[in-house]
Amino acid sequence: MESMPGPLRDAGRDASSSPSSKQDAASFSGPSPLKPNQVSETALYGVPIVCLVIDGKERLCLAQISNTLLKNYSYNEIHNRRVALGITCVQCTPVQLELLRRAGAMPISSRRCGMITKREAERLCKSFLGAHSPPKLPENFAFDVTHDCAWGSRGSFIPARYNSSRAKCIKCSFCNMYFSPNKFIFHSHRTSESKYLQPDAANFNSWRRHLKLTDKKQSDDIHHAWEDVKAMFNGGSRKRTLPMSGSGILNETLMIPVGGGGGGGGGFERGSIKM
Repeated sequence: MESMPGPLRDAGRDASSSPSSKQDAASFSGPSPLKPNQVSETALYGVPIVCLVIDGKERLCLAQISNTLLKNYSYNEIHNRRVALGITCVQCTPVQLELLRRAGAMPISSRRCGMITKREAERLCKSFLGAHSPPKLPENFAFDVTHDCAWGSRGSFIPARYNSSRAKCIKCSFCNMYFSPNKFIFHSHRTSESKYLQPDAANFNSWRRHLKLTDKKQSDDIHHAWEDVKAMFNGGSRKRTLPMSGSGILNETLMIPVGGGGGGGGGFERGSIKM
């Protein structure tokens, strides 16, 4: 059998890689990556909030959230709650700030703006506006937690027992006694491996900074559930009636076999917002 002439081989090769075939292949390549400083909009409790891509992540404008959903709360209340929840606020650059101004998220007179992730925005708003109900966890579920205050200790945080800020929901792994979260961080056991760390002054909210999951390699679902538990009974319970109906984007169901960084710097300014 004679071999196919070169031009015919090339024609067959071109036919197999026609523009339509390339387009079909491109359709299976998945969504395009986020572009730096890309501006978009998302809904939070039914309210449109401007997003900006920073370091490969979509972040929401904290100032816009404070002026819409959380406008009945003071700057200090929002700041303290954010720090207590371990939410890091990333400051935008002058170029990014100008993009937020043009998108109507920030007033022209603004000089800075803090940005948080969508998940962090959900947690922050839920701590003010959501019901103080525990996340949906398996029966008899407990978080294995540790603190390093004084000589440190380890215990089991039982969400089913956490029905108030003073509930004795942590069982010490050393003495099997039960403590409330704010008392447990002042309860310690000296071991041969422990090092003494001066504890903070008694602060009802300080346990959220010091009490951590023993296994830091838990799944995202476990970390998210832990964040939701820490958001309960955190400060006042004042609520406002939302101006719009609808359930928003918050998903109350958690998959369990769910985070944020440290307190961080940052802040935001209040001002008129164009909706």
